[in-house]
Amino acid sequence: MRSKRTKRRYEVSDDDIALSEKRMYGAKRPETHAYVASGLGVTRVETAGGQIGRFSLSERCTARDVAGAAGEVAVATDESVLVLTDDGFAPTGFGPATAVGYDEAGLLAAGGGRVARYADGTWSDLGRVDGVRAIGGGLLAAADGVYALPSLDRLGLAEATDVAAGYAATESGLYRRDGDDWTEVRSGSHRAVAADGERVHAAAADGLYELTDGAWEPCALPVDERVVDVVHGDDVYAVTEAGTFLVATAAEATADGQGGWRQRSLGVPEVAGVAVA
Repeated sequence: MRSKRTKRRYEVSDDDIALSEKRMYGAKRPETHAYVASGLGVTRVETAGGQIGRFSLSERCTARDVAGAAGEVAVATDESVLVLTDDGFAPTGFGPATAVGYDEAGLLAAGGGRVARYADGTWSDLGRVDGVRAIGGGLLAAADGVYALPSLDRLGLAEATDVAAGYAATESGLYRRDGDDWTEVRSGSHRAVAADGERVHAAAADGLYELTDGAWEPCALPVDERVVDVVHGDDVYAVTEAGTFLVATAAEATADGQGGWRQRSLGVPEVAGVAVA
């Protein structure tokens, strides 16, 4: 059964003014909607030009993962895989899921050992992998390692927590794919990694890091909380396990002419991830 939707807002302040109503510095940037998955549901956050505006609960559910691409958003829940429509989030008939992601051919999901692709309103099974935790960059992260998509060939490693194009975050370290081999580029437990061909960010136990000129530099976050997910869009977006939403914007693109990281507490529990369409 589809979970009940609600438009309840958590708090009201000057920051809750619609971004379109605020005066922007220089040229106005398009508004971006970010979606945060948590134990409470899916929270939509409005952001543009370094400003974080209104946020509201778009779907009440137990969200395990969220992914976005090319204007589409999908959520893995303990009941179904949901996709965003003009009328809100709608179930797709997959069943309970632990991970969702997109590749060039569209939406993929995993749960209960099943890995499948969604197209033309139906799911087609690709195969079976247990303990799937994340899908991205043509890869699949699972408890026993990393798998290639769509073949599901096992590529090695263990205890993978997240994947991005050419990278894998694991409980023992962050790895880069070099040909057919993995090279450790950072040691220690890593929860998330994001790579878009130009930017690379990785979330470790002791902070969020950015690959800059071949070196991993710590991001100067405004909160001392563990980052559980990071994603690239017009800006860099992250979310912490305590439910703080973060956005980093270049100085020339901000409303006040000052770049860097901004924060907003969403007050949601059991945070699983963040996505932008």
